[in-house]
Amino acid sequence: MASFKTSSIALDIGARFIKLVELKREKNSVMLSRAGIKEIPQDTKLDRDRVIAQLISQLLSENKIKPRFVNISASGQSVFVRFVKLLQVKEDKLKQTMKFEAQNQIPFNLSEVMWDWSLLDKDKKDSKKAVIVAIKKNLVEEMISKLNAVKLSTELIDVAPVSVYNCMAFNEDYNGESLGAIVDIGARSTNFIIFNKGNIWIRSFPVAGERIEEAKEQGIGELLAEIERSIEYYFMQSGEDAPQDKRINQFFITGGGSVMTDMESAFLNKFNIKPQVMDPFRKLRVSKDAFPKLQEPGVKNQFSTVIGAALRGMTGLAIEVNLLNETLSEKKSSVEKRIYRGLSITAGALILISFSVFMRQDYYVKKIRLDKIEEMIGTYRTYEPKIKKIREEEDILKGKMDILYQTASSRAVWLGIFKSISEMIPKDVWVTDVSGIISIEKSGLGRMDMNGKALSYQSVNNFVSSLKALPGFSDVKPVSSSVESDKATGEEVVKFSITMDVVLL
Repeated sequence: MASFKTSSIALDIGARFIKLVELKREKNSVMLSRAGIKEIPQDTKLDRDRVIAQLISQLLSENKIKPRFVNISASGQSVFVRFVKLLQVKEDKLKQTMKFEAQNQIPFNLSEVMWDWSLLDKDKKDSKKAVIVAIKKNLVEEMISKLNAVKLSTELIDVAPVSVYNCMAFNEDYNGESLGAIVDIGARSTNFIIFNKGNIWIRSFPVAGERIEEAKEQGIGELLAEIERSIEYYFMQSGEDAPQDKRINQFFITGGGSVMTDMESAFLNKFNIKPQVMDPFRKLRVSKDAFPKLQEPGVKNQFSTVIGAALRGMTGLAIEVNLLNETLSEKKSSVEKRIYRGLSITAGALILISFSVFMRQDYYVKKIRLDKIEEMIGTYRTYEPKIKKIREEEDILKGKMDILYQTASSRAVWLGIFKSISEMIPKDVWVTDVSGIISIEKSGLGRMDMNGKALSYQSVNNFVSSLKALPGFSDVKPVSSSVESDKATGEEVVKFSITMDVVLL
């Protein structure tokens, strides 16, 4: 039987709110013993880091929690998430295989990031799927610095959308046989998680609560459009693994932005499915101290991420990643080396004192060992050219794989761009040719040039204005325009050229 911790504390520092919970394990159940939430003032004149430190201290004091280790989660937008499909891999080779995959999937050198991985469909015997997560080291250092400011430490940094999914899987508040999705709407970003029989797919985008507050119905429309685009990406990337009907059967909403007016009705109108509000406390026992705090309106929507992080180590979860795993392994190895070094020095001193008479014999034994080592080194040198050749061939294969990945990803991005343009182009405007280059990396910048014809200058101006309104285009500029006669009809048409920046959201 697995050994679990008796208690766990988790902290979620969002853009608008800070949430703190403490879980305790009692026999076969988990109890929510303490919970607290603080709103972060949005006054730009205040020192945000100092205000956050003060609010965390207040939460700890009000809940009578002494500073110690806490679990935290990294924002979905700050983490690189990649999904890989593995063929049959032996257990002892799995770690090495995942490191190879990480080197190819993460767009940075592994020395610049903190990363981890987890198998998804663990019960499947043949091919398996795995998720790889990574974050820049400087972002981890910032998170740890904020904790140290209030005398807190951490040995676990989860990924926010993974925490949300673990919270739902623990509470078993869904139909595990059908395709479902979780929409975690924060203040500045939204995490969209599709799940199906142990597999998940994640996408994060920057349309969330603040945008909806600013733009009202238009903001909700932008959110739903991003969700629809995410669903299209999922089915396009899943291929044969996707369900045949290619539709989401159940929606769950959570996060501070999900409490906004008309959110549920907007989902129902768009997808013909009424979304359910996630209940992160469904299978938890709740203490008398925590119960009153959970009765306030909208509180249930706020705690999915922090509950998911707090459950780590308290019970077995669907997906377990820790962005600090490599650091903790290095620390453990360093401690073991120091202990081994100390024992070696002590043993060496005892040997010298006790067996000084047999130093000559010891010398001959060491000489024999040294000769064997030199013989092994000589054997290795004969294989060194072959190893070098294999590594060169491996580099060539990596290059070919990168080219294939770039081509496939670029095709998907161009399809999304052409779809956006086709949905808003006026009837009296037609595009004759398009050229350009884009970056497939998130927030990457590319360039696109477009030539076309229209029945009037006003139509061209309307088209340019519509392009400027699209979130995927910026710096939209008309390059030239002129009137010419159509050779077929003899009518006058406006010939135009437009150039713009393309941003991959």
